[in-house]
Amino acid sequence: MKRLQLLLKFSLASMLTLLICLPAFSYKVGNTDLVKNGSGTRTKYMMKVYMATLYVPEELKGASDTDILNADKPMAIDILITSGLITKERFLESIGGAFDKSAEAGYPCSDKQNYINLFNDIAIADGDTVSHRYDPAKGFSVVFTPKGGQAKTLGTLKGLPTKKAFFGIFISSKPINDTLKKNMLGK
Repeated sequence: MKRLQLLLKFSLASMLTLLICLPAFSYKVGNTDLVKNGSGTRTKYMMKVYMATLYVPEELKGASDTDILNADKPMAIDILITSGLITKERFLESIGGAFDKSAEAGYPCSDKQNYINLFNDIAIADGDTVSHRYDPAKGFSVVFTPKGGQAKTLGTLKGLPTKKAFFGIFISSKPINDTLKKNMLGK
């Protein structure tokens, strides 16, 4: 019975991962259609903790890390939590440290604490998605979707510097993980 439950959990997780990775998936930010540039899995201590996917306008698909970081165009990074060991506290601790590392790579952010504060009333669990959408006309929005629930915009922060700092976490010269960066850039 336990083997069947384990197999079922693995199968469901695999199907969800496959659905998120499908190249046909796209959405709009502002008036711009975004396409999937690449995605990868963040592992820690040999355990998968989340999957991050980078969406860009068609003209930036396959562009360099610097071109994507500096572009003042709509784009997004979605993070799908894939581990039950990830809590809001662990997620925010990791992101907080990653903002600092992004600053060391040349992408400082004055909105780090404002970003963290967006999660005050949120619990993070396996299967939840945190979408980070940049629209030059509106700013940097954070949208939280609990597993099986409705999407909720947590807030919108200042524009381009915050976008650069957050995207720098994943694709700057000092990324949170080199393999994840490579995969998100579609390399």
